[in-house]
Amino acid sequence: MIVYIYGGVSSGKSEYAEELISKYFNKKIYLATMENSGEYASKRIEKHLLQRDGKGFFTIEEPRYIKDLNIDLDDNILLEDLTNLLSNNLFNEYGLKNNFKEITEEVFSDIITLKDRCNSVFIVGNDIFSTERNQSKELDIFIDCLYSLHTKIIEVADRVIEVVYGLPYDKKFI
Repeated sequence: MIVYIYGGVSSGKSEYAEELISKYFNKKIYLATMENSGEYASKRIEKHLLQRDGKGFFTIEEPRYIKDLNIDLDDNILLEDLTNLLSNNLFNEYGLKNNFKEITEEVFSDIITLKDRCNSVFIVGNDIFSTERNQSKELDIFIDCLYSLHTKIIEVADRVIEVVYGLPYDKKFI
């Protein structure tokens, strides 16, 4: 089962995803994809650690390679978040990698592989589609790749929820 929860920055999507997975499952893994590099990342990571304190999550930090995690068929994974996962794979210290379309396909394939190896995957994604275009070639390519990934996940997801100002709206429910 795949549940996709997305929304704007600070929309409450992460908190909602944590509540939703906790409502249905006791055995749950928090798959953290943010790289701990810099003060901003450290503050976000600390916020999320405090937010899920006492909720029974086992945390795995993996910014790129999610398909080979040590998991069981009865695990339920909260992947936090899709934007970081894609970004970590598309960019390196030199900028955007040239094979961005293949990398985007590989990230999607890795998510499907992960789903096939566990009970459920709850994916948190950002709605960046109102971001102004033509700021840079790299940003436009990133948005296109994220949109492609977003669309593919919606197609295969069992449930899709948009969170706006902390309020969930079902977009797809099977």
